[in-house]
Amino acid sequence: MKKLIAGPMATLSHQGLRKIIEDFGGCDEYYTEMINAASFLTHGQFESFYALNDFGREKIVWQLTGKDSEPMAKCARELCASGGIGIDLNMGCSAPEIYKSGAGIAWMLKPREETERLVCEVRNAIDSFNNQTLVTSNDSENPHLIHRHQRLSVKLRLGDENFKEDEFYDFCEMLYKNGVEQLVLHPRTKKEKLARPPRYQFVEQLALNMKDKIPVILNGNVKDVASYENAMSKAPDASGVMIARMSAQKPWIFCKLGIRNEELGIGASGAVERGFLVEKDGDVLVDRFKVGMEYIANLRLYQPKEFWETRMQRFFAYYCDNFSFGHYIKSKMLNCKTLEEAEKTFESYFDEMPGDRYEKI
Repeated sequence: MKKLIAGPMATLSHQGLRKIIEDFGGCDEYYTEMINAASFLTHGQFESFYALNDFGREKIVWQLTGKDSEPMAKCARELCASGGIGIDLNMGCSAPEIYKSGAGIAWMLKPREETERLVCEVRNAIDSFNNQTLVTSNDSENPHLIHRHQRLSVKLRLGDENFKEDEFYDFCEMLYKNGVEQLVLHPRTKKEKLARPPRYQFVEQLALNMKDKIPVILNGNVKDVASYENAMSKAPDASGVMIARMSAQKPWIFCKLGIRNEELGIGASGAVERGFLVEKDGDVLVDRFKVGMEYIANLRLYQPKEFWETRMQRFFAYYCDNFSFGHYIKSKMLNCKTLEEAEKTFESYFDEMPGDRYEKI
């Protein structure tokens, strides 16, 4: 079975959204939003919120960003203690403010020895953690000892606009030889936008190169069953698919793919209990109103008040695309300044458009 992974999105891939996806049956891995290593190590008042892991705890991948190897290694060592699958190094973010700071895709374009040093230092930090033996039993005479393995992965793009195929594959081989255990490839260059189709052939070739070595995950333009099947037909040797934006627009996407659960309502029991899934006239429907309201409620529970407005607005910028008059309700939601205002605005939309409330799963 191919792995299904929720991708990292700034201001979105946090515990509040993860909880909703889990209620719908979840996925195999959750990548967190980018954690700035240097900032995290200051242990400021907001940094702990990036490391919340109450839901899907053993499926979390902590994604690190930064411009220097030393704080990234220290941060990796610290985050390993929070549980989950392991650490991911962000080498794919091409946002100008990230790239120009020396982080994200800049790591693919720096001198090779500098990037190799980053990977080795983070790998060593993870190995240091993995080599610990943890006592988990309360029985002092017969302690139960376990060994926790934390993985190292990298999410990357193809590189700059003038990238060369052989150099790209050589770069990936360097990552593998220095201890990277999973690669996620978004097959676009630094400047290519989402309007340009992803080049799935590079995912397939990389997967073939890494066959019997490490998994290669496809990322880009998977938004429904048809696009999933198209991506897999172009990269059949990929070990799985990462879905980012669509997991915010449709937190039930992994459930809807019909891969996680052979029978709807078993793996998605949380969604049934919370009323996100209902049966009407023999169909199973998503209550899109309740899901949106749950996201707002989760912001109160799992995010600091200072983050509420921006995280609410970012979510509904995607979520409102589900609706007939998406631009109209999106504009209204993005102008809300408080969560209370957002709740009233969202509810009033369904008073006007009750037919938009449900979607067939």
